[in-house]
Amino acid sequence: MYFNQLRLVNYRNFIDINLNFDRNINIFIGDNAQGKTNILEALNFIVKGTSYRTNYDTQLINWDNNSTYLHASIYKKENNYKINISLEKKVENFDKNKLIKTIKINQNFKKKLQLNKEFKGVVFSPEHLQVIKGSPSLRRKFLNEQISQIYPLYYKYLLKYHRILSHRNIILKNNYVNREKEKNLSLWDSQLIECGTFLILTRTRFLKKISQIADKFHREITENQETLNLIYQTNVYNKCEEKPEIIKKKFKEKIDKFKEKELNSRTTLIGPHRDDFLVYINQVNVAFYGSQGQQRTSILTLKLAELDLIKEREGVYPILFLDDVMSELDEKRRYFLLDLIINKEIQTFITSISLNYFNKNILDKGKIFKIEKGKAVIL
Repeated sequence: MYFNQLRLVNYRNFIDINLNFDRNINIFIGDNAQGKTNILEALNFIVKGTSYRTNYDTQLINWDNNSTYLHASIYKKENNYKINISLEKKVENFDKNKLIKTIKINQNFKKKLQLNKEFKGVVFSPEHLQVIKGSPSLRRKFLNEQISQIYPLYYKYLLKYHRILSHRNIILKNNYVNREKEKNLSLWDSQLIECGTFLILTRTRFLKKISQIADKFHREITENQETLNLIYQTNVYNKCEEKPEIIKKKFKEKIDKFKEKELNSRTTLIGPHRDDFLVYINQVNVAFYGSQGQQRTSILTLKLAELDLIKEREGVYPILFLDDVMSELDEKRRYFLLDLIINKEIQTFITSISLNYFNKNILDKGKIFKIEKGKAVIL
């Protein structure tokens, strides 16, 4: 799977730009704030229908305009796909605009989820380097994004779970007496348990699988000096469990046990929205005791494992977006990553402020674009 062509009209700082790409390596160089990351964002937006940088699609529209248009050609499994996405601000009343998003694949109207199902992309950015040692919320976000792309059903359950959680928290925050609250909570508890069990079970199985693949990459990078292992931590039970009926039983027991604390704290305390996963190298927790190099190797191997998991499921590698991470990796890890990309012929888009991070072999194999003030020149 790879992009052949991209055209952007009124997208962030690009008024009208048309680019043709190499099937393997595409490098965008330039100073900061010139638009390098905007191109990666646009490419990823076409694949997923959402931005990895903002939750507000209106921010993608050029400041002086009311609409933006994205056009791309993607080749996958001997088929060419034409994707067109438009974002238009429409005046809904005197003081409010409504954003209309239109998605077409080969001139047929589609929903965002159909983009996600058909096309796959993996982003590796500096933000991901904080996942290992950062807060549990960062790891949950990272985990949810990875699983949702590979298993679309998980994403549906995730959205449903958070809707149930929201309703439950509204009840807990209300000011009526606890006896009335408990009665209303019981209406949502069974749904929370049912949906939450699916998330916990899917996360447990996913982490087991990705752990095995990531460990293989980790051993290669460290020349068999280190092993990597991922462990899921849920507040629903203590020991790893993969039987849904047992998870549901323990979930119910835990909710009942913490009911009074939830009523006092006025929020839901039990469930996968508070879970975490830990990364171990040679049986040592990397977040607390690992070096910066080990932490960065860990997240790199997780991203590489994600590529292989998608290839296993889809039959083709996803498109890889490396957003300003070359300067964050040391030479050994950088060339391991780039060699893998070339050997597996994964189409990759890379942003960098300098070409010094790439050897001649890599530069000769792809295209290099100089980005300056919203314009692109091929070097």
